Amino acid sequence: MERDEKDAVERLKGRLYDRTAKTDVGEERTALSKKESSVPTAWSDVHARGESEDISIETPIPMAKKTRSVARTFLISSMLFFVGASAVAAFMFFGGGNLISPQNIDIEIVAPSLVDGGKEASFQILVQNRNQTALQLVDLVVDYPGDTRSPVDPTEPLAHERISIGTIASGEQIKRTVSGLFYGNEGAQEKVLVTLEYSVAGSNAVFQKKIEQSFVIGSSPVSLTVRVPAEAVAGEQFPIDIEVRANAPTSIATVAVEARYPFGFSPVSTSPKAAAGGSTLWMLGTMAPGSTKTIHIVGTIDGQDGDERIFRFLVGSNTDATDPHVTVPFLEVPQTLTVRLPFISGTISVAGQSGKAIAVVPGAGIKGVVTWKNNLPDSVANLELALSFAGPALDGNSISAVNGFYQSANSSIIWTKDQEPTLAQVPPGGGGALQFSFSSLLPGANNVLITNPTIELNLTVKGTRVGDGGASETVSSVASAEVRLASVLSLLAEARHFTGPFVNSGPMPPRAESPTTYTIMWTVKNPTNTVANASVSTVLPPYIEFVAAQPGNNLTYDSASRTVRWTIGDIKAGTGYTLAQNQAAFQVRFTPSTSQVGTAPLLTGGTLLSGQDRFAQVAVQASAPAPTTSVAGESGFVSGMDIVAPK
Repeated sequence: MERDEKDAVERLKGRLYDRTAKTDVGEERTALSKKESSVPTAWSDVHARGESEDISIETPIPMAKKTRSVARTFLISSMLFFVGASAVAAFMFFGGGNLISPQNIDIEIVAPSLVDGGKEASFQILVQNRNQTALQLVDLVVDYPGDTRSPVDPTEPLAHERISIGTIASGEQIKRTVSGLFYGNEGAQEKVLVTLEYSVAGSNAVFQKKIEQSFVIGSSPVSLTVRVPAEAVAGEQFPIDIEVRANAPTSIATVAVEARYPFGFSPVSTSPKAAAGGSTLWMLGTMAPGSTKTIHIVGTIDGQDGDERIFRFLVGSNTDATDPHVTVPFLEVPQTLTVRLPFISGTISVAGQSGKAIAVVPGAGIKGVVTWKNNLPDSVANLELALSFAGPALDGNSISAVNGFYQSANSSIIWTKDQEPTLAQVPPGGGGALQFSFSSLLPGANNVLITNPTIELNLTVKGTRVGDGGASETVSSVASAEVRLASVLSLLAEARHFTGPFVNSGPMPPRAESPTTYTIMWTVKNPTNTVANASVSTVLPPYIEFVAAQPGNNLTYDSASRTVRWTIGDIKAGTGYTLAQNQAAFQVRFTPSTSQVGTAPLLTGGTLLSGQDRFAQVAVQASAPAPTTSVAGESGFVSGMDIVAPK
């Protein structure tokens, strides 16, 4: 025992006298500094110095250490207070006291697991307040699936509903019932989201608690099967088949199908034909239980190689024949198609325009260009292009082509390597352009007036593909364009004095500084296409005074701009030819100046007729020269009556 204590003492000594040991004294040492000091060598010296001066001993105080210690203590105390306060608040909110906790609010949705499409389904919402205080300003917010419809009015969508509850007392349970018409594909899973919004006494904050309920769509009253090819070559025709089947145990009335086409798709034909005024709605009428109906669509699509296009088809009901949409949709079926470029492509442009429908002014010298390109990684040999023309408005004798042969028997132009040497061998990515021209018949030619005249152009491009192994195959593509001939409007502006709807007065010929009145007659003709938003206008010279407009023609005068305007609206095709011409008249007063003596002054400015061709979808217009005081050709007119005489 003594030996162990001795060893312990020896180890303690070793640590105390170890020069390499590090010692933490717990406080900073005062820095050393050199200071001169007089130290007494004997007690007598101390006694002697004590009589002459005061001797004091200074001890350094670590102030920095003390300051940091106080700050650290304050910071730690603050953090402990914050954590404690948060814990107390959380406990009071979620667990206890008389405050409201969302955990003490129970929400339950009682709903069927399977809902038949198109049939009304009801959901019960139960809310119980197990808090010791009341919930105030309570609202139930119900969010429905996207295709839900109102059970009161099936034409109205039902996406969101807010039900005001008011106050739910402590321990009280409330029940509310909501309903809707749910649509969707059979077997699709949908959900209803319910949000309880409430406030608490003494707070302006709004709290929420949410719950959702899933269900499955059962059988739909009508099923829709759509077959669209996975890929289609740009510019080439492809089919779309739609099959509609009635699944309901009773007949379904006013069944309708609506197609929503993607950008670039052009329908060529539909069977049966779509409803009047479009190509996207089919009214199938009443369908008996188990019956089916099929819609066949043929069309083309434009786009770049690899473009994804989405077709959407809706089936539902429509009671309004003038509405181009399904008013109550049962379900929607999307289909995706990928656009592919043809192996060798050809395009048609006319008058600098390209596309499926091209509008031009009828007449001579309509120029066009055919362009082609080899999209293959291999060469194409013996390329041949054929462009055919058709349509009652075509002048067959006017067709010509550069480096092409026109075959009058079938109204087509053919380009081969014999006429164009570059077509003999086309490398990968190679292409070119070929020019042609044609004319259209003018309206009324051969005593025939054609309504909505068109000229159809169809292009076929074909050649022989030569692969690396020497094998060859024929590649081809087609393109088409419809040239729509815009209507050629006609406008006549003339002055009258002796005849017309107004009684005119004043000297004839007009005399300087004496007023004479004239009637201005406007006559409009339109041969082929209906023109919409048509109007005629002119500006009166400063020496002309507007008097009156013929009643019933919607003709007005703006004194600020001195503009006379005739708002016509639609001008039907055949106006002035097979139908009566449109006319309007107004009266002006002319008081000549002495400076106009010896002249036949203008009675109006130039006259302009403008509108929008409904068929060609282009702006059209016509103009007429300004009428003068010359009313030659009118009964009672004598030569010289148009010249202003001196006063």
